[in-house]
Amino acid sequence: MKTLLPYLFAATILLTATAGHAAGEAVFERKLAAAQAGDAEAQYDVGYRYEKGRGVDEDDELALEWYLKSAAQGLAKAQYKVGYCYMKGVGADKDLDEARTWLQKAADQDYAPAQYQLGKLYAGPAGGRDYQMAFNWLEKAKNNGYEPATRELNKVRRKLN
Repeated sequence: MKTLLPYLFAATILLTATAGHAAGEAVFERKLAAAQAGDAEAQYDVGYRYEKGRGVDEDDELALEWYLKSAAQGLAKAQYKVGYCYMKGVGADKDLDEARTWLQKAADQDYAPAQYQLGKLYAGPAGGRDYQMAFNWLEKAKNNGYEPATRELNKVRRKLN
């Protein structure tokens, strides 16, 4: 019986993983149906699932496609994801102008991660090293409780002095 224990354990792990994957696929199918019906939150979630490979194979291009659908409906976190994808060249060619456009939309809705990334973008060469704009956006992110903005804010503050 002792020799069977490792095999039983492995079989249990395999069955659990298979059941989890099947459940993930079922959730994905439900979200996809809602996304195709135009639900912005579901569109975001489908994009996230494609990005992370949750219930479906990872696909950065499809993730961006779904994020764009959600972002076009004004969902701030989707606008942020679209901006981030263009900023990093994930799912599309890197395009900092497009990144700034989408990050700006999310930042204007007080979405702190977008404010942070927009601040970092303005502080860099692609943002023209506009340290005042960088400071303004990073300060908004910090005031909205986004902790990573504090360190960046200190770097920009030194550049302004």
